[in-house]
Amino acid sequence: MKGLILAAGRGSRLLPISATRPKHAVPVAGVPIIARAVQALRDAGVQDIGIVTSPSSEQDLRDATQHSGHLTFIRQYDPLGTGHAVLTARHFLEGSPTLLYLGDNLFQDALTPMISALRYGDAVIGVKEVPNPQAYGVAVVKAGRLLRLVEKPRTPESNLAACGVFSFKSALIDILEDLPHSTRGEIEFPQALTALLSRGGQVRAVEFKGFWSDAGAPEDLLSANTHYLRTLEERVEGRVERSTLTGPVVIEAGAVVEDSVIQGPVWIGPHATVRGATLGPFVSVGAHARVDSAQISGSLIDEFARVLHPTRPIHRSLIGRHALVTAPSDTGLQMVIGDRSIMRM
Repeated sequence: MKGLILAAGRGSRLLPISATRPKHAVPVAGVPIIARAVQALRDAGVQDIGIVTSPSSEQDLRDATQHSGHLTFIRQYDPLGTGHAVLTARHFLEGSPTLLYLGDNLFQDALTPMISALRYGDAVIGVKEVPNPQAYGVAVVKAGRLLRLVEKPRTPESNLAACGVFSFKSALIDILEDLPHSTRGEIEFPQALTALLSRGGQVRAVEFKGFWSDAGAPEDLLSANTHYLRTLEERVEGRVERSTLTGPVVIEAGAVVEDSVIQGPVWIGPHATVRGATLGPFVSVGAHARVDSAQISGSLIDEFARVLHPTRPIHRSLIGRHALVTAPSDTGLQMVIGDRSIMRM
């Protein structure tokens, strides 16, 4: 069994956070999304893992997975869809069964059932009950078998969303090679499953019960950050002075916390500085970030960001790398707002 993670897209719904790096490299509770994907495959027993990247995203993804062991990076030069991305990796797959993972997904449940279910079919699809199935590809399932897939139906036949993880035997590659381009001009991997069903093949369905997110939009990213912060186990390796820590708090080596109140779960990254602040619950502060005299809850502050003396509390916010949030000057508010940014005043 080989693992294949698709991570060539940048993530337009996550702009401007994804403007300077792929969304797969964005950290959730201190760990990049792509690194969590690699670990999920390794936890399922898959050690030979390829990552499909674009030329512009490869270095960011290499940096984000530098502690994840050996990985094979495969470039998709043209953004022609998920099926095309799999075909780009066909030489890496070398006829082996594959556990396919769309790289912006995050799962609480183990992926092992995706492998064991492949013994009883030609492919396997992961599905999850959602309250708004019309926003997803909807899987119609009966007795553990996929009957059909419908993309974003107005009137869904079920509440099971296809949730970004698949497994398949090598014969599916031949079906992918014969697929026509979709109306979007892409080769869509789910269409290969539809074609497989039309040829009499069997696709099993594995339903996930735990937390799942595709981390596609800011609210999704914050929800994922909250979920993983809940799993923290208290650990203090940085320096803490004249501060109160309650609940699960992780302070990484090199970080400094002074004159602050930290209400966990909170993660403070390596070499970050927090002074005179009230943080938590559910806050992650990236490496080398600086927080001075701020009140922050339910937020993700990325590496090298600076939050300095804001005049109002900050809640449910994403603050990107090298961003500056600070108090107005004597002459009033100053704003430098990039494309697709959000500001509520």
